[in-house]
Amino acid sequence: MNTNSNLQRITLVVMLLMLSATGSARTIGGYVDRAEQRFVNNVWNFIKEYQSTQYVGSQGWYYSQYYYAEPYMLTSSNDYYCDAVDFAFCSGHGNYYYWQTNQSTGAGVYFPNDMPTTNGLGDYNLEHLTIESCYTVASLQETGDPWSPWMRALKGVHSIMGFHTLSYSDNGIPNRYARKLKYNGLVWQSWFDAVNDERSWWYGSFYPGMASAIFYNSTNYDRLSSPGYPDPYGWGYNGDYLYNWYQY
Repeated sequence: MNTNSNLQRITLVVMLLMLSATGSARTIGGYVDRAEQRFVNNVWNFIKEYQSTQYVGSQGWYYSQYYYAEPYMLTSSNDYYCDAVDFAFCSGHGNYYYWQTNQSTGAGVYFPNDMPTTNGLGDYNLEHLTIESCYTVASLQETGDPWSPWMRALKGVHSIMGFHTLSYSDNGIPNRYARKLKYNGLVWQSWFDAVNDERSWWYGSFYPGMASAIFYNSTNYDRLSSPGYPDPYGWGYNGDYLYNWYQY
């Protein structure tokens, strides 16, 4: 037996497996409203949990992008930014269906109008979008139809998480959310639980705001361990309807 030759073969196989695992790892992006330090803190406290590849089941996750946001990162050039990753975490000021990217210039993205009709989010890669901001993910409590305004943006995204009320940040929500996802919690449920874990009667039961999520029937049970496919085909396609769950 040629021991050295066998060891070389084993080493080569291990290296190939490691390269394969790294190459197939899925990516996370962080995007910050150029407004307040708390928004930087929010995004960093989420993505820092994925500085090295974290395996959830057979799926490896690490953060590959971390930017001060510009509208083009979510709109005209999203295939190179927000839609180039599997999971995007954003933080900043917001309003109904709107997320600000730069306070000083008044720049932002109003999802019902600003998305290119042929280049929405998810047609390239993105599966889950979390926006830690006030009001952005409106719910059935505010409108009878919280889904339709997202249809121009949703081209394969599995779920969107955020708040449907005023919200308070620079707290433990991003850390908890990242860790609950690593522990293989449902994507939307991990967000709700992270928000609830921050709730404090000291500040009042409303604090830190009320979470909201938009997702498809087929993606209700998505976790980071899920393979990421198939993508939803659109509202009403083969009964794959959009749902809104929210805290109140």
